[in-house]
Amino acid sequence: MAKKRKNLLDGFLYVLNTLVAFALLASYLNKYISPAFISWFAFLGLAYQYLLIANLIFAVWWALRMKIKIVLPVFAILIGYWQVPSYFKLSGTNQVVPREESLKVISYNVHNLNVSNWLEEENVPQKIYALLENEDPDLVLLQEFNRLREEIKVNFPYRYEEVGPKTGNAGQVTYSKHPILDQGYFDLPVPEGAPKNKMIWIDIEWKGIRTRVFNLHLHSVGLGKKYYENLESLAQKDQEEIQDNLSVIGGNLKRAFEQRAVQVDFVDSILKIQELPLIFGGDFNEPPNSYSYHNFSEQVSDSYISAGQGWQYTFDNSLFPFRLDYIFYSDEDFSCHHYEVLKEKLSDHYPVIAEFKRP
Repeated sequence: MAKKRKNLLDGFLYVLNTLVAFALLASYLNKYISPAFISWFAFLGLAYQYLLIANLIFAVWWALRMKIKIVLPVFAILIGYWQVPSYFKLSGTNQVVPREESLKVISYNVHNLNVSNWLEEENVPQKIYALLENEDPDLVLLQEFNRLREEIKVNFPYRYEEVGPKTGNAGQVTYSKHPILDQGYFDLPVPEGAPKNKMIWIDIEWKGIRTRVFNLHLHSVGLGKKYYENLESLAQKDQEEIQDNLSVIGGNLKRAFEQRAVQVDFVDSILKIQELPLIFGGDFNEPPNSYSYHNFSEQVSDSYISAGQGWQYTFDNSLFPFRLDYIFYSDEDFSCHHYEVLKEKLSDHYPVIAEFKRP
């Protein structure tokens, strides 16, 4: 009887392992298939790191049981092993570069500086600017910036912003310690009636070379705080509430995946005609195995891949934290020697830091 139960358990687990393994294999296609064409791969791509962990657990289980079934999860993992370093790296760079030889960049989605009191914290705008001043970067790229009624003084002599009343006085701003030689923006395609997304840019001169700095914010999912709170308490809800919440969340995710794919194709066309050295950062709202990330990483390098360490995440507003914020760069013009995510809970995103030098 005990042996029969064990065989039934093995059979059930193997069926579950098969589903998880094929989901992981399908998630690899997310890099290559635009969500504007098929969005289901984007959902699997969002779950990649958790599907990977599930397959690792199954592999350990079958190994401990000395079962040939270990072949299935190991095969699923090895087929996409090349994606692992974009999520987890054992070691980063330990290179020490004098501050005067380094260009320090921070990208940070500040969630409207908490004007809607999303975070139960006092003086959030002042704390954010104190954080930036303490870090002393050369460039700061802020997304979901809000033009407050009482402007906070910051220690940056130059700035460029695109913030307007049509977006609730929210938008993007780039601060610089280097003179801004030129500036501008691109309107990203959005559905009719949706908030405008922009990609703003400035030109600065650093080490005698003109450099273009892009500050990007791709289309958001558009879920309010209550939906993230509902995710964390699904077990306490009845079936109808669960279905309603998952339906809204799934629908918003699908529309956001599709819209970002359109925006990514537009941004990709802009990047392809750039001739200046590039720093390209912002809130991409996409994980590292996404269609967006794949398109951009073919033209520019990810500072985390170059200098990061461990498992890093930049968005922490749900049960499942993700790395959605990036600082890319043109590796023929720069080398990245430092990467860091500051775990300061002053927004639903964390600030990302990257430091560069001339190669």
